Amino acid sequence: MAARGAFAGFFIFCWLFAAPQRRAAAGEEKKAPEAKPYVFRSVLTSGKKTGDIVLGRTTFEEVLKMYPAPPYADYDGALRPAGQSGAGGLQSIKYVYNPWQTMYAIFFDGKKRVVMVSELYELGALSEKALLRKYPGMVESDSEQGSIEYQTEIQECTALIATVETTGRTVEQLSYAYTCE
Repeated sequence: MAARGAFAGFFIFCWLFAAPQRRAAAGEEKKAPEAKPYVFRSVLTSGKKTGDIVLGRTTFEEVLKMYPAPPYADYDGALRPAGQSGAGGLQSIKYVYNPWQTMYAIFFDGKKRVVMVSELYELGALSEKALLRKYPGMVESDSEQGSIEYQTEIQECTALIATVETTGRTVEQLSYAYTCE
């Protein structure tokens, strides 16, 4: 009987003290629907607000309604298959669209839901130092001749990817990527 009591006490001790650390170290997994979605506030180059793009939820049809139609039918920014590499290293990217009168590239998955928005920056508008001050958790993730890529998670299911040109050390592009399934 004493052996059972000792075993039960040991089991409770492990449950109370050892298991929570293992669960905490692994991190609590949340499914994408429970996560607070990231909202990208979209504007035209004129400054006119067009609407909110919710990563992982907004569809291509909804995006089309936000922006003016291009003045000609063979617009080169129309929805098209994404390149082989998958921008930002995201395998889920299947399509890309460049809305008329914006500096955006909007990327979609196979279900045509927005999974990433990339925004070009006017050269010199945001320095590398200012970027790293604003997002101190950014880490260098890639480096090519002429540019450096930084990444950080800005909220659950959303990563910020910044491309910095090495000559003037200014941000060329910021991308907001949906990282959950």
